[in-house]
Amino acid sequence: MRWPLGALLLGSALCSASPAPAAEPQSAALPTAALPPLALAGCAARRFLLFPVYDLRLYLPRRPASEAVAFDPAIPKMVELTVTYPGNVPGSMPGSWRARFEERRVAPALIADLDRLYQNLKGGDVLAIEYRPGRGSAVRLNAVMQTLDPGPALIEALLDIWMGPRALNPEIRAQLLSGRC
Repeated sequence: MRWPLGALLLGSALCSASPAPAAEPQSAALPTAALPPLALAGCAARRFLLFPVYDLRLYLPRRPASEAVAFDPAIPKMVELTVTYPGNVPGSMPGSWRARFEERRVAPALIADLDRLYQNLKGGDVLAIEYRPGRGSAVRLNAVMQTLDPGPALIEALLDIWMGPRALNPEIRAQLLSGRC
């Protein structure tokens, strides 16, 4: 019964959103020499019924966010997901997220790593995915490196979930692109 509750809470959680407070990026940047710093470009909060689920923050080199800038593989970016659901997150990664990862050709081993991370999330955890051109994506949980992805597929899949033309929740998409936090 754990899976349906988790899928219901987090998968359907993409159906409503409200603005999240602005914050500085919690994760450290990938080692770089001359890449621009990232600035908070947009944020959203995911709620299910009356329950908080997670807050999202999008960081780009400039504000406001735009779909073209966010999806440009030549531009560094970071997404932070802060779990606001109290206690442990029930279930496994939502199937809709897994489908987007597979569509974007995220490596199966990386999807398995992300699913394990997801299953162990609890209230207050911060999952940060930072992408730097030519270096790939670093995934951190509470500022501790978890895994690396050499290309843009992971960050593109995450952005597609929340901001793409087929965003799972248009309200979150609108909030992330609004430039307000």
